[in-house]
Amino acid sequence: MTTNRPGIAVIATATIALARESSKSLEEMIFEASKSALSSVGLAAADIDAFVIGGNDQIDGRVISIMPSAGPAGGVDQDTTMIASSGDHALIYGYLRIMAGQSKHVLVASWAKPSESIDPDRAELMSAEPYLLRAVGMNETIAAALQASRFVEGKDVRGNTDFVVWPLTRADLPGRGDSVHVAILALEGSFAAGSELAWIVDAGWSTSTYELGARDLTDLDALKNACAQITKRNPGASSSNWNAIEVGAASEYVVTAVKEFLPMKSGASVNASGPLSEQFTSPFVLGLSRMMRAIDSVKKASIPGEIYLTAGIGFNGFAGQGASVMVFSNSKDVRND
Repeated sequence: MTTNRPGIAVIATATIALARESSKSLEEMIFEASKSALSSVGLAAADIDAFVIGGNDQIDGRVISIMPSAGPAGGVDQDTTMIASSGDHALIYGYLRIMAGQSKHVLVASWAKPSESIDPDRAELMSAEPYLLRAVGMNETIAAALQASRFVEGKDVRGNTDFVVWPLTRADLPGRGDSVHVAILALEGSFAAGSELAWIVDAGWSTSTYELGARDLTDLDALKNACAQITKRNPGASSSNWNAIEVGAASEYVVTAVKEFLPMKSGASVNASGPLSEQFTSPFVLGLSRMMRAIDSVKKASIPGEIYLTAGIGFNGFAGQGASVMVFSNSKDVRND
């Protein structure tokens, strides 16, 4: 749809992602990525109205994670907010700040550096049950296996022998590594026309019950609700109009389920940037990392004069408890009023 309301765009991104970064601290990685994003559009930290930091004290291994991370991101003496639920929530929050008229330029930064931990899985076990340390408990991999076991009910998976945890093989699971992601969002009129990487069309998010036994792990309720929010506000941004989708999920079984659930445009690509196992990431920033790839695909794949829509999907919490969806385009006119 066409509207006179100013649009909101992603004008810069920067990503550092590798299997293990042993020569730089997390803070140095945050500084490098933030500086790269700012420099690419000729901005300085002083030009940013708000900094949105996506971090988590337990995962980061820092008592108050925003204290050591705000400075490297450029947020000293600035309006800074920490989002502790997921990196994709941080990106959505940055978008909402501009929509609310609170900012014109927002820098969003989120990360995970599991190589700093001797045993990242132990940190996940403690996040689920912080008062007791059990040899066996719940973490992202175990939850993903429980969910996948529901997807394979009645199917033969005995041909596989290299299970990490049944029924998941290494190829089914997201790769792990150290990564920092930075995006700069801006209000139309505050940047040169045509310099944007992608316009933000809409965003939706939802959370289901925390109790795994109280929900069907295959129904993707949170994703359904997040997509319904977008469709209700802006039918033109519904999944049936997306040209490409990037999904950050706990396993390839979920990616397959997303393909089956979403009404998609004929020929639409899903995870064209590569399978989950080939990306260096961590559960906290998995959704954001795919949203960054969705943003990148707008400039790369769109044809001048034709509206091109991509969507980034992220899940958070055990077995897809929460879901976030952001829709991007090469046109600012495909958005809600």
